[in-house]
Amino acid sequence: MKKTILLTIVFFLGSFITVRAQDEAFVQDAFKLTKMSLSGSIEASMSQVYTMIPEDNVEAFKKELQPIMDDFYMKLAKKSTEYYTHEEVKELLNFYNSELGKKSLKVQEKMTKESMGMAQELNMKIMPLIQKYSK
Repeated sequence: MKKTILLTIVFFLGSFITVRAQDEAFVQDAFKLTKMSLSGSIEASMSQVYTMIPEDNVEAFKKELQPIMDDFYMKLAKKSTEYYTHEEVKELLNFYNSELGKKSLKVQEKMTKESMGMAQELNMKIMPLIQKYSK
């Protein structure tokens, strides 16, 4: 009886450790994917923030910002594991490492920069309507 209980415990712990290692690999792959797919867009958005900081402080700012951004990417990565399987994350990583995937990331960054200006223009057109109808 004691052997059966001991074997059950050992089997359970072994299964738990294996699942935990697989989960950590999944989260790490999701982190890579999140960072790879978002860093260009976020960097484009942050370029406006950098203009508010004296040029000689930008590098120090970026250095302090990095752990904050890594924490943000990790939170997003963990959230993405609720929507994608590990296999899907691996496929997306393969895509973003392909020529088309790399081009897609570069285009996404450029489009983010360009769309910020377009969004400001749109906002300028919408604000008068909001003011008109909010009275």
